[in-house]
Amino acid sequence: MDSLKDYKFSDIINIKTLKDIQDKLAKIVNFSAITVDINGIPVCKENNFTPFCKLIRSSPKGCNRCISCDAQASFLAVQDKKTRVYTCHAGLIDCAAPIIVNDIYLGAVLGGQVLLKGQQTRDSIDLNRISQEYEIPLDKLTEAAECIEIVESDYVQNCTEFYTFLANYIAQMGMQTIIQKKLLKESQDKMKLEQYAKKMQLKTIKAQINPHFLFNTLNTIGRMALIEDAPTTEELIYNLSDLLRYNLRNVEEFPKLKDEIDNIKRYLFIQTMRYSDRITYEIEIENSLNDCRILAMTLQPIVENSIVHGLETKKEGGHIKIKAYSVSEKDMVIDVIDNGKGIDSSILNILNIAEDLSDTSFGIGIQNTSNRLKHYFGKNYGLKIKSEPNIETKVSIFIPKLK
Repeated sequence: MDSLKDYKFSDIINIKTLKDIQDKLAKIVNFSAITVDINGIPVCKENNFTPFCKLIRSSPKGCNRCISCDAQASFLAVQDKKTRVYTCHAGLIDCAAPIIVNDIYLGAVLGGQVLLKGQQTRDSIDLNRISQEYEIPLDKLTEAAECIEIVESDYVQNCTEFYTFLANYIAQMGMQTIIQKKLLKESQDKMKLEQYAKKMQLKTIKAQINPHFLFNTLNTIGRMALIEDAPTTEELIYNLSDLLRYNLRNVEEFPKLKDEIDNIKRYLFIQTMRYSDRITYEIEIENSLNDCRILAMTLQPIVENSIVHGLETKKEGGHIKIKAYSVSEKDMVIDVIDNGKGIDSSILNILNIAEDLSDTSFGIGIQNTSNRLKHYFGKNYGLKIKSEPNIETKVSIFIPKLK
């Protein structure tokens, strides 16, 4: 898990477990306690609240003001990176201990609800203002205020240490959850990879054919075409033979870019013959990149996708452009651009964010290429797809320069 920013408190912390721990600790120390998320919203029921604070929170206006006050105090505690002692909106002394997991602020533990001896008295509380502002009967507020404890500074210090302990304990719970989620994801990814490997192994077995027989047959057809004075047919046969030989032999895992481009030229020549010149193409490769190494069979699935899903159904055909260029000293991009029918925005979103594309019609070719690139080079590399229907579709391959 790379970031927690997109997760809610309940995604990281087991609320039931938190509530059980908070209940047990509150019984032992008898301190008030409430755990809130980043917006000040309680994530579980409070403990040991004073009648005064319960009364204020029973008012919708009062409750909203308490939540706002909690959120603000918690945010300030995050900035301080420690438990903060403050005076709440009702005039009571409170404490806020931030819950921080992987440097991400998840929420806070708050409590206190006391007055400080020698500095405050119950008369310090503006009951008239609170009564009017939150629409609470004054007599009820006066009665509840009598229950507010007036404590020494040592009590507040003990509160601070308790809330700090509880917040840190919750953060540790969060870290354990993160580790468990990460291990589970790695296990699931490994299982997917094993299933995919078995699937591809089965496809390979089904597709096996004696290469020598195939190439000898193609060469025989090529010689016959020469004898029959059919030069285009001869060229087509030899291009197909070279294409299959390149793809079926034990090709280097990281061939040079120029070798992959030569293979793509053979593939595109065959396709232009197949579609009677309805499909045209151009290739622009930055000279300095020709000897760079590229993961084998990266380009063909993407070019094939452009033809099958972009240009094949267009009556007038279309154009494919392949362009390779540097974007930094260490990285390069290969664009495969076509002016076909394009990709619907809903499918485009899936293609750009999904880890498993096998359920889409664009399926396994792009999925396999994307997964292989990320596996070898890391999450910052891979494919990015942009498309304007009936105007242009561009698949950009982001890879490092390998020599």
